[in-house]
Amino acid sequence: MSNESAKLRRELEGFKQSAAKLSEKINGVSEVWRDQNYAALHVQMGELAKSSKTVIDDGEKTCSCIEKFFSIAAESV
Repeated sequence: MSNESAKLRRELEGFKQSAAKLSEKINGVSEVWRDQNYAALHVQMGELAKSSKTVIDDGEKTCSCIEKFFSIAAESV
């Protein structure tokens, strides 16, 4: 694994943890909040979760491409 992909994977892991923590906290307040504002927040969290998944999936693909690039580059030397 290249330095570049390892760094990106660490950043992706941090992003995953932050997104999961935010979702957990929002779900945790569902016991307290039972109004329209919470319902709207819940919908927005669903949209954020979808966007986060896209970022994570694209980041994973990018890491794979970086690793393939360095593998090919090493073969050329």
